[in-house]
Amino acid sequence: MKSIRTRKKAFLELRLNSLMGFFFLGFLAVVLRLFQIQVLGHEKFEKMGQDQYWTFQEIYAGRGNISSADGYLLAGTVDNYLMYGEPKVVDNKTQTAHTLAEYLASIEPEPPVNAEGKAAALKPGFDYFYKSIFDSLNLDLFWVPLKRNLSHEQMLEIQKFGIVGIGFEKEPKRYYPEGMLASHVLGFVASDEKGEKTGYYGIEGALNEDLQGKSGRILEEKDATGNPILAGGYRKSNPLPGRDIVLTIDRSVQYMVERMIKEGVEKYDAVSGNVIVMDPYTGKVIAMANYPTYDPSDFSVDDSEMVQDGEQERKKAERRNLSIQQTYEPGSVMKPMTVSAAVDLGLVTSTTTFDDAGPVYYSDYKVDNWDLKHHGVITVQRLLELSNNIGAAWGGHKVGTENLRSYLANFGYGKKTGIELQGEDTGILLPVSDWSDIALANISFGQGISATPLQVLNAFNVIANGGSLYQPLIISELDDGKKVLEMQPKKIRKVISQETAQEMVAMLENAAVSGEAKFYVLKDYKIAGKTGTAQIPEKGGYSADKTNATFVGFLSGARRISMIVKLEEPKTSVYASMTSVPLWMDIMSELVKSYGIAPDRIQVEQVSQSN
Repeated sequence: MKSIRTRKKAFLELRLNSLMGFFFLGFLAVVLRLFQIQVLGHEKFEKMGQDQYWTFQEIYAGRGNISSADGYLLAGTVDNYLMYGEPKVVDNKTQTAHTLAEYLASIEPEPPVNAEGKAAALKPGFDYFYKSIFDSLNLDLFWVPLKRNLSHEQMLEIQKFGIVGIGFEKEPKRYYPEGMLASHVLGFVASDEKGEKTGYYGIEGALNEDLQGKSGRILEEKDATGNPILAGGYRKSNPLPGRDIVLTIDRSVQYMVERMIKEGVEKYDAVSGNVIVMDPYTGKVIAMANYPTYDPSDFSVDDSEMVQDGEQERKKAERRNLSIQQTYEPGSVMKPMTVSAAVDLGLVTSTTTFDDAGPVYYSDYKVDNWDLKHHGVITVQRLLELSNNIGAAWGGHKVGTENLRSYLANFGYGKKTGIELQGEDTGILLPVSDWSDIALANISFGQGISATPLQVLNAFNVIANGGSLYQPLIISELDDGKKVLEMQPKKIRKVISQETAQEMVAMLENAAVSGEAKFYVLKDYKIAGKTGTAQIPEKGGYSADKTNATFVGFLSGARRISMIVKLEEPKTSVYASMTSVPLWMDIMSELVKSYGIAPDRIQVEQVSQSN
């Protein structure tokens, strides 16, 4: 009997313990779930709760303006509007859709049909707008977007209809009042993968964070229907506007060089063309123009389509800034850098001679002059005038691999210049370990090395300003509404001595008036410059009929302006002396008028009279 009681008691205790264990596990599960919700998932559930009783509205920060040095607005922001609907508020959805579609079709009519029966452009009409609006207003939602990019005037016209449940929100839009002017310098603004407006290329891309500012926001408590509670919570943080930027670009000069590079590309039937104008003593970029170009506010044309110029199709749209994003083998414009190194090291002077007796061989590779002609014993001065490859290779070997590479790096080759534009390329300057004898010879006259047009011009500025490398400067001022930050010229390093620079200026003056450019050199101004006709690499060699034609130089009297003109694959002539040189001189003749620079012969007369 006792054993039966004992067994019953043990059984009851087991059931009780099991029941207690079950309740304990249930309690533990509840505690863990509460911990998950209240601690681990706090932010998630708090956001869900806030979404239910708070409404969030972003206040866009005004994007900063971009202006030219002479005070013209190049990029600004206008307030466009998003039209939205509240499906649960709109009564007659059919009539509302009809009224709005009729108006929208009137401002964006269906395209006319051409002779081939095809629409001239892809623009929506009444049927499109009606279906889009009607379908949206019949969704089981509190808020639906209906039409973006409405102007202020269009928004006011729609408000006159007095439709309850139709509202508007501001949507800032970038606009460019000067059209395509300086488009490669400016860049453009477009939506990123998140749908947020961001800058691409140029200033818009490089200084996107400065320009876009910081958005503000409004938080309001709402009721179950989604309407704000009158006595509910309200929080507001004001937006921080973007900074305004003033460029070093001169609008009138920019306009002129854009017009002339376009004419030059068309006249010499080139693939593309670049012009950069700088102040050699400060590094300021006065103008930077490329052709083909593009409209920064028009995204209907991509880089594979032709740009319309009046009734004619011209070049394909090009959004890259070829002045800083396209590298090329510079060719003979590299010879002054080689000679500068040799002069600076005390190895040669302008009167040092060498023997141009015929082709020479380095690492079993032949080096010959561009015209296959030979001139016997000639001076270093004559080397630049004749653009002599054999002489440049001779000079490069006198300088030596390590010294020449060091000088070229100090001139700015193989590194970004640091200009405040997005997408700049470094170019290629091989490490010393990759320089063979033939590489040293080729690099000495501009092959086996690549650079951007900006790098080439900035290197010439070293000679023009007395031996110093400056970082190219394209931003003059940054203004956040409270403080104006003026950007100062930045000297990077001393490259060559003042004496070397002066000797090089004299040699480049003679190279201009006695070399390939002599037929086009301005008669009343002293020009120091050098041509470069560089064959384009292809299939392990160089093309026989495709070249990049460059002329780079400066006014050696006033020295207020330096400039490069580069044409890619001109077809009327492969030689720079017949293409980029006359174009350079035509542009410079306009620049001296614009700047009011007196001819050098008049300056000399004035100096002698004052003495």
